[in-house]
Amino acid sequence: MKAVGIIPARYHSTRLPGKPLVSIGGQSLIRRVYENVSRCQNLDAVIVATDDERIRSEVEKFGGQVRMTPPELPSGTDRCAFVAKDLNADIIANIQGDEPFLDTRLPDRGIKILAEQSDVNVVTAAHAGITDTQLNDPNVVKVLIDKNRNALYFSRRNIPYIRNQTTRFAHPAMLHIGLYIFRRDYLLKFVEMPRGRLEQLEELEQLRILENGDRIRVVLTDKFSLGIDTEEDVKQAERILRGYES
Repeated sequence: MKAVGIIPARYHSTRLPGKPLVSIGGQSLIRRVYENVSRCQNLDAVIVATDDERIRSEVEKFGGQVRMTPPELPSGTDRCAFVAKDLNADIIANIQGDEPFLDTRLPDRGIKILAEQSDVNVVTAAHAGITDTQLNDPNVVKVLIDKNRNALYFSRRNIPYIRNQTTRFAHPAMLHIGLYIFRRDYLLKFVEMPRGRLEQLEELEQLRILENGDRIRVVLTDKFSLGIDTEEDVKQAERILRGYES
């Protein structure tokens, strides 16, 4: 099976304008993301999908593959689908363009699951460790999974509600990581589905899959990841890089 990673990248960001081109330790964020995921053993190619010529120029400068997409596409997933429809590929990994430290084992595991299990169409990822601050932060997406590691629900809220606060269980919510590995045909079907009520309420597009009665398999990691959304995140990323280099 042929698998291609697509990194949707847009220039405009509310909290960090020009985010893909922000320098982190002397290299652009988009370059760090691209070169990191290029280490995945099960990806046959990596492509940046963008509607911005500045991003296109940067990717071509460091030797990456890039495809231009229409500016009116509503989401990164739609940009992935636009590129995927013209690719000779069986599996498409939608890789967030703001996570330079993504655990590269995750795409590899997701691709392996799709290659071996014909009843799975979508795989995403989560981190088992979650803090009280993250549980109560609506910008942090939480996921609950069943015993087979299928997603039960995604939410911006602290879920589940713990009625008896003295119950001694580890909190079951996990920190969702915005990585999606689709069968190509399912991805093209997904972007044509109407938005569901839960998706619109939570503003989480993955709920469209659950609302349509399909499953999402979840692969887990214990490796720290950092999404770059603010100047403080950039500073933290540079501190992490200095730790790697020391």
